[in-house]
Amino acid sequence: MLTSILGFFGGLGIFLYGTHLLSEGLQKIGASRMRHYLATLTNTRWKGLVSGIVVTFFLQSSTVTNILIVGLVSGSIITLSQAFGIILGSAIGTTLTVQILTFNIAQFASVFIFLGAIFLIFIKRYTYHSIGMILLSIGFIFFGIGLISTSLQPVSENDSFLHYLVQLANKPYLFLLVAMFLTALMHSSAAMIMIGIAFITSGVLSLPEVLPLVLGANIGSTIPVVISSLSSRLEGKKVALFYFSFKTIGVIAIMLCLPLIASLVTALPGTTERQIAHFHTLYNIIIAIAFLPFIPAIARLFTRFFPKQEQSPSFTVHLDDALLEVPEEALFSSKREITRLAEMTQENMIQKISDYVDGNHAQEAIREVEQTIDLSYIQIQKYLLKLGQRHLTSEQSNLEVKLLHILNEIEHVGDAVIQFVGEAGKISTKNIILGERDVFQLKELIIHVEAAYAQSLLAFKNNDLKLARKNIQTQSSVNQFEKDIKFEHFNRLINKKEYNPAISAVYLDIVNQLLQIYHHSMNISRTVLGLI
Repeated sequence: MLTSILGFFGGLGIFLYGTHLLSEGLQKIGASRMRHYLATLTNTRWKGLVSGIVVTFFLQSSTVTNILIVGLVSGSIITLSQAFGIILGSAIGTTLTVQILTFNIAQFASVFIFLGAIFLIFIKRYTYHSIGMILLSIGFIFFGIGLISTSLQPVSENDSFLHYLVQLANKPYLFLLVAMFLTALMHSSAAMIMIGIAFITSGVLSLPEVLPLVLGANIGSTIPVVISSLSSRLEGKKVALFYFSFKTIGVIAIMLCLPLIASLVTALPGTTERQIAHFHTLYNIIIAIAFLPFIPAIARLFTRFFPKQEQSPSFTVHLDDALLEVPEEALFSSKREITRLAEMTQENMIQKISDYVDGNHAQEAIREVEQTIDLSYIQIQKYLLKLGQRHLTSEQSNLEVKLLHILNEIEHVGDAVIQFVGEAGKISTKNIILGERDVFQLKELIIHVEAAYAQSLLAFKNNDLKLARKNIQTQSSVNQFEKDIKFEHFNRLINKKEYNPAISAVYLDIVNQLLQIYHHSMNISRTVLGLI
């Protein structure tokens, strides 16, 4: 009995680890493609349904699909109605895994494990390394299923365990709740259903007795999504609530007529294992088709009861730790927040610079903006550093480093603007009068600074390498302009027979701080090109 228990938990652990590795490996290969697929091919409910099926089956995780959906809705790339269609499809996509696993595949586990090990150990190219991880994970899944089934064989001969399990199965609602709880703990409805199938194949339970377990697994798979949504934005809460609601409503409807459903399931083609898989698939197809016509109305209802929160006048970073499970989405979200911070810096700092030359702006307002930049910088940097500790692809790792560099340059821009404001303030505090030509040339330099920052921001936002390169090519002309205005400034002082060194000191400090802002802006373009 002890050997059976250890074998069961060992098999379950290997199965869960295999599904985790498989999902992680598939994410590395195709998460960005799947995200693009969801963003571009979900303009109708039926397309959304099909997209949800394909993406979830490919990524082997409805949780990952939901995370991608939340990111797309948060970025206003897809509507809430489209998101609900994809969720219905994702519920069907998870059932296809169970369909495959119910075939007699445990015998092929050693082949996949062997091939996976060969790819991982002896072939160093990254693409083959990912393929090796996928093959190894599939082998673990198959091996885990076989070990679970084998370990449950002796259980069928243990009278006390059988009595307890039959007593539980005779209380379908309690059995459903237990299955729901265990599925939530394991984060895998497929694992719970395969355990149910193993109970049938070992003769411990009958098919009708296992149906509540399957239904409980369907609700249990939504609970981790609901829990993770508690700390996410409003869009994440809406998606999680819909996912939980439609699954629960469907389960309640089935449970109310369970005896009739059980008789229909036994009439389905194939072995008992195949009948369970068919029931699992048909249940999700039926509830998806039942909900699909009402999606627009449900989306409006959600919008009415959960209205979009008004944006706070102050800048707030929106980064969800749940997205760290999907590095591709976490990177996209980080880039979006850095872009927002850069745009806020442009609007509230860069575009206000010329006002300080004229002395027409209070310093307190811009210092508050700089404090906001510093706080946001710390939040985003921490998030990216957490992300860097995950298993990233080389491409994802490079992007993460780029984002950290650009975030750092934005923070330096804020610091340089504050230094500029302090130097510009000396014009009034030290009673310095700059000539009209000096002021004109300072404003001309400010135009170069504003243009450089704007072009760098646009290149970063759109990943426009051509624009970034073009922006960098203007640097020689700006450097020449700097030399010219400094030369002209000294000539004017000589011609006016002005010998107050404070004038030149303040003027040159202002020019140097503007050039600091300019150089940090140029560094953003360099980072976009990978010149870091």
